Amino acid sequence: MKTAPNNKKIREIITLVKEGKIIPRPEFQRRLVWSREDKNHFIDSVLRGYPFPEIYLADGDVDLDTGEGSQLLVDGLQRVNTIVQYFTADPDLKLTLVPSYNDLDKDQKQNFLQYDVAVRDLGSVSKQEIIEVFKRLNATKYSLLDIEISNAVYSGELKKFCDQFSSNSFFELHNVFNAADYKRMGDLRYCLAIVSTIIVGYFNRDEAFEDLLNRYNDDFPLQSELYERLRNVMEFIDECGFEKNSRIWRKADLFSFFVELDQILNIKGNQLQPSAVIESVQSFLDGINSRMNESSAVHALYYKSALQATNDKLNRVRRGVILSGLIESKTLDQIEQDLIKEYLI
Repeated sequence: MKTAPNNKKIREIITLVKEGKIIPRPEFQRRLVWSREDKNHFIDSVLRGYPFPEIYLADGDVDLDTGEGSQLLVDGLQRVNTIVQYFTADPDLKLTLVPSYNDLDKDQKQNFLQYDVAVRDLGSVSKQEIIEVFKRLNATKYSLLDIEISNAVYSGELKKFCDQFSSNSFFELHNVFNAADYKRMGDLRYCLAIVSTIIVGYFNRDEAFEDLLNRYNDDFPLQSELYERLRNVMEFIDECGFEKNSRIWRKADLFSFFVELDQILNIKGNQLQPSAVIESVQSFLDGINSRMNESSAVHALYYKSALQATNDKLNRVRRGVILSGLIESKTLDQIEQDLIKEYLI
């Protein structure tokens, strides 16, 4: 692969982004992860004339009638995004250590716009080559999570569906995700895990992701059905009225509860009473938190499976059997017998 190094003025980059000739966020880029401190430091470096690492571009689509083309930003998303935000006085860019662009004097504005950005042009390369370059460039910065790599490789229908699912107000209302989840695509990974489990059953960690993302990249015929199933489950959980401090909102617990409710409500078609479900499930969860020394073998097993190696298939199945039994109002003795039959205890 041959690369051509050159420079572009900041003013050129801003203009190209505004005209849509540099696409600052193609699907293989990670989500924005820079903090305000990072952005402060970066803009300060530019204003002082200090260099920063080169950005990488690759050829995008070309309009065969007009000859107009675009370039994809392979690496440098956060740098370019921050530059454009700074110049346009984007209210989302809340800098504290440097003056705003509008507060710069004439010479400072001139120097900012004339700043030379080192650019390396990859030319016309395939999407897979672009992704490989991106992965290798970022390998020395901090490792990409598997979900970020999956997001880079797949931008199809299943991925879009899970993105929409993760943005549902249900998760924000119940504070399921934290800031780190949103930065590193933990919300997408979590929702993809739920949807994948509903489709194929419990699996180990993320091992089903690639196959399903590939299978449903071009078309996702289950979309309408799963939308209704997920909506039914979220509405039922909201009807239950769990307290904000309930451990049901912990990711491992909610994951299993969600999957088992789907099976019982949507597949088996059982009629459930929210009041009965919350009484059974919350009573059990309270027993884990407050009476561990007096708890049953089922309590102890659930506690362990929700604490250690929570994404392993064995622990997912264990939690599923226990929560399924509680949802269906089984006694702890009955649930223990179910666990024994499945060789889970």
